[in-house]
Amino acid sequence: MTTDTLSRRPYPPSLVHAFYAGLDRLPIPAWLFFVLLIPIVGVAQHLVAWRKGALAPGQFNFDLGTAGFWLGIFLIGVYVLKGAPKALDEYRPLLNVTEEEYARLKYGFVTIPNGLGTLFFLFGVAMGAVSGFSDMAVAPAIDYVFPLLRIGIWMIASGGTFLFGYQVIRQLRQIGAFYAMPEQIDLFNLRPLYGFSRYSATLGIMFFASTALSTLDPTAYESQVVFLFSFAVIPLIFLMFYLPLSGVHRRLVSEKERLLQEANSRIASILDRIHSAAFEQQDYEGVAGMRAVYSTLKEEKETVQGLRTWPWRPGTLTGLLSALFLPIILTLVREILSMFLGS
Repeated sequence: MTTDTLSRRPYPPSLVHAFYAGLDRLPIPAWLFFVLLIPIVGVAQHLVAWRKGALAPGQFNFDLGTAGFWLGIFLIGVYVLKGAPKALDEYRPLLNVTEEEYARLKYGFVTIPNGLGTLFFLFGVAMGAVSGFSDMAVAPAIDYVFPLLRIGIWMIASGGTFLFGYQVIRQLRQIGAFYAMPEQIDLFNLRPLYGFSRYSATLGIMFFASTALSTLDPTAYESQVVFLFSFAVIPLIFLMFYLPLSGVHRRLVSEKERLLQEANSRIASILDRIHSAAFEQQDYEGVAGMRAVYSTLKEEKETVQGLRTWPWRPGTLTGLLSALFLPIILTLVREILSMFLGS
């Protein structure tokens, strides 16, 4: 983005961008920072528990060890902020705009507004505090041997969830607007369309993984709850993937129908000429040449009929559905085996 564009930003960026910019200056990638942070939080809580005598030295507690998992939302945030611009850059050839206009579109797509972003973050922080303190009142003492850290994690993670949830909703709406901008889309070159579908599918898988993993505490949840919870979020994730892409799918279907109509018109025209040459003019040499044209037009029509009208690669949807349903299938298989083995 040019300096001139930056000086005329449509809105100031959320402070979370400064936070991630600071992480980019670390000697390790931002995603690795959060991957390492999760076990570090677990170790810190165990050290406090061992020192206070809440756990025997060396004893492991699942809940304490996985408390930092909730900060994984900021790992998803890495992809939200870095995956989105890559998807838009892939779509860039279809946008008939100047570099200055594109820079402003990209800024609006990638950058979280400071005003609403802060409101969503603070609302999430408040929800996390309420949830954390209410849980502390009923949870075993071992869960809160380090209460300030535990409540802080809930507050920050909840704030991040609302913040990035708001940003993802913004982006999904903008994807639909981007798809509507080109006057015409080439059915023979759909590659620029694939970036957004890959981005939304990856987000869906990451969201599903985070929600499913959060239910795996064997001391707090029954397997039936895991199954029902995982099944309940699948329609939401699928809609998150499909709805932003449905508009361009309709455009591609219309374009395909237009090409087929043109192919049919040309085939009808050459058939009329063949009939005329054969039965009226008796120009059999001309008929032979026109039959070659007819065969070419038939091949053209068959090619158009085989064109895809979905703005994603075949493997994208397959990968998403596999990620969503495989854990549920495995859970069902495990339950069935348990029933037979138990009997």
